[in-house]
Amino acid sequence: MRIDLGVRWERVARAAAAQAVSLLVATLVVVVLERALGLRQASSVYLLAVATVAIGFGSVAAAGTAFGAFLTYNFLFVQPLYTFAVGEPSGILNLLLLLVVGVLIGRLTGLQRDRADEALRREREARAMFAVTRALASRRRAREALPTIVERLAAETRMSRVWIGLGPTTGQEQVAADSGAGSFPDPGQLFVLRRTPDEQRPEWVRINQPGRAATHKATEQLYRVPISAEKEEIGSLWAVRSIDAGPPLTEESRLLAATADSVGQSILRDRLAVQATEREIALRSDEVKTALLDSVSHDLRTPLATIRTAAGSLADTDIAWSADDRERTARQIDVEAERLNQIVSNLLDMSRIQAGALRPQLEILPPNEVLKAVVDRSTRSLAGHAVRVEVAQDLPPLLADPIMLEEVIVNLLQNVARYTPAGTEARVTASGDNGLIAIRVEDAGPGVRPEALGKIFEKFYRDPSAQGRSGRGTGLGLAVVKGMVEAMGGTVSAGRSELGGLAVRIELPGGSPLPDGDSLDQGTEP
Repeated sequence: MRIDLGVRWERVARAAAAQAVSLLVATLVVVVLERALGLRQASSVYLLAVATVAIGFGSVAAAGTAFGAFLTYNFLFVQPLYTFAVGEPSGILNLLLLLVVGVLIGRLTGLQRDRADEALRREREARAMFAVTRALASRRRAREALPTIVERLAAETRMSRVWIGLGPTTGQEQVAADSGAGSFPDPGQLFVLRRTPDEQRPEWVRINQPGRAATHKATEQLYRVPISAEKEEIGSLWAVRSIDAGPPLTEESRLLAATADSVGQSILRDRLAVQATEREIALRSDEVKTALLDSVSHDLRTPLATIRTAAGSLADTDIAWSADDRERTARQIDVEAERLNQIVSNLLDMSRIQAGALRPQLEILPPNEVLKAVVDRSTRSLAGHAVRVEVAQDLPPLLADPIMLEEVIVNLLQNVARYTPAGTEARVTASGDNGLIAIRVEDAGPGVRPEALGKIFEKFYRDPSAQGRSGRGTGLGLAVVKGMVEAMGGTVSAGRSELGGLAVRIELPGGSPLPDGDSLDQGTEP
């Protein structure tokens, strides 16, 4: 919307026409009342004309109408007629009362109209500010809302173009959003918004630009509102306005100032959010590094030390070894090597899970055979633990990657061996429900605290209260279990075991035999 001198003169002409029409109509009514009907002192009819003009055009036009009514009534209806002289003192009083009452009525009516106009302008300003605030609040980043904001500002403040530049100085600013297109204008004058203490009447201060010589008559003016955050200028809100439109109105200036403040605070909020995210990432990275180093320093070095000690003893020719001692030492080396292999495998598996590089080769597997085979192969690492396998009769086959499923069960059994006392009973069960195969690995050990159940599948998490034969673990076993089960399209959860300890429940999709022994590849390229 643009307002120029043509529009202003049009409004003045409309007000003058309204005054003339209202006075003419009122005069005709007075003629009928006084000369046709014989009523006297019908001058109060002119007050209706004054009120009508006041409602439509304000108190200034109403005052002019009241003065016109005073002259018209004096000229046409007060003796002597058709002159501005007054023959009777009472006539003077009536005319003065008409003028004073007319001005007062016009003033009061005009004030009400002005207040209504002010209320409408305030409402429009509030709506525009709400739109700006909503745009900033509904976007993930403040920069995403800036194009919408500059378009709204250009319409609401009668600016021909509005743009926002971000940078520490005006010379370093980069345009973040622009309501116009093409090259930027070169207006003849620059005005900068100066804030007032009450923030109700911002003032525009003209800034002289040395070294610039006007080569043509300027038709536009440039306005700048600094954008600040924490007392630091971070950019500017720029606007171009036609000289014919005059300076911005008070409510327009307030809207520009409030928008600049909101944009500044939103950009500051984005900066703080980025800094907080970076700090959180750095903190989590440090935690992971610390946990990994802790695991390497203890869980990797412990089996290595045991292997080196046992191997060194076997290589020592001064020690006389019996056949049983030599076999026991060799078995110890094998057990520790297997433990070391499992730790390294878990670290590698976790790296693959994080990178999204797991490619499960899904096959139709019989649960009974798979579970019994895994338990049999884990007998040595489960020394001292009695493990029962219970599979429901007529259980349909399951759909899983055989290698991953074996590693999942092995990790769960080693978790039992590590965190439960020797001789603790354990159980592996399988059952079907709604097309899913549920596998439970549970033990009769001390279990896990209820508040820790939701954390045991996190990387490097170890329940401080857990007491096992090894004393410590890497905290990767259950995290690997979760990653592999989910890669195969299943779910995993933990709870209280019927045996009294921890129960881990795995649910995998059931399947039907495929022709010719085909496999299903549900992996994706990393």
